[in-house]
Amino acid sequence: MRNNLSIKPSTLLKGIMLSVIITITSSCAKEEEPSAVSTADLSIATLVAKVNSETYKAHNFNDGQLDPFTEDQGFTGTDIYGEGMSFQKDFTGGKRLKLVWKESEYDGSRRERGHEIKLGVNNNDEIYTGFYLFIPSGQNNNLLNKNTIVWQLYNWNTDGCSNWTAHLELKGNALYLSYRNACVSPTVVKILDAIETDKELAFQIRAVLSGTNHGTLAVLLDGEIIADLKNINLGFGSFDANDNAETSVAGVKMGMYCFDTANYSLDETRILYLDNVSSSARSGSVANSLDKVDPRK
Repeated sequence: MRNNLSIKPSTLLKGIMLSVIITITSSCAKEEEPSAVSTADLSIATLVAKVNSETYKAHNFNDGQLDPFTEDQGFTGTDIYGEGMSFQKDFTGGKRLKLVWKESEYDGSRRERGHEIKLGVNNNDEIYTGFYLFIPSGQNNNLLNKNTIVWQLYNWNTDGCSNWTAHLELKGNALYLSYRNACVSPTVVKILDAIETDKELAFQIRAVLSGTNHGTLAVLLDGEIIADLKNINLGFGSFDANDNAETSVAGVKMGMYCFDTANYSLDETRILYLDNVSSSARSGSVANSLDKVDPRK
């Protein structure tokens, strides 16, 4: 599959309801050609600084540190370890990041609605993400009984709306992919009927920003495509002649965002583990870029 990224339709469904199933290759120039990010039209210095300042970051947490990633809500140093993050043994003798959210610690603020990390690669064209996700069935884990966002493509936009432009959300034990190109109601696609527990699940995600209906959102699970949405608008603000966002950049944050405050249960706990996390701008071909963030390698 990784040689040509063409998957027969019969292998795609795997018990999954998709609104669109298309192979990840495309004749569109936005899809096929490695894209050069132009900063000529960027009018805000902070955006220029963000675009391509970092093009690849990866970490397996074996050193018991979060770096090169950062905690999303501003905790630093040892403070993050008192905020639901710790490093536990993985299955190969190394370590992985454990995230624990407790309703009892919620104080009404946004920062206490979960625990997320920012991966630090920002781009106005294409972003790839890879990671292992492990959901334990024990430990009084209430994650699969609620609604929790586990991955976000976040848009920093100078036009007045800085917010998520795509995310993966667990609703119960089903997995949904949502996307939008402004702060409006999103398009939502169910991509898994039931996510597995007690197993390391290898995710690879490709996101192509576009303001001319040439955007892409592709999700691979254990090497198989479970979502491939094409010909979409993705990313906020205006786009230049090369279809690169010119008033915004996108980056990835992930972990647990327990946004369903009205659905909280007294003293509930939600738990997940992350390992072999990486984020990258496009690096050569689509196949090479996906391979670069494959958590199995």
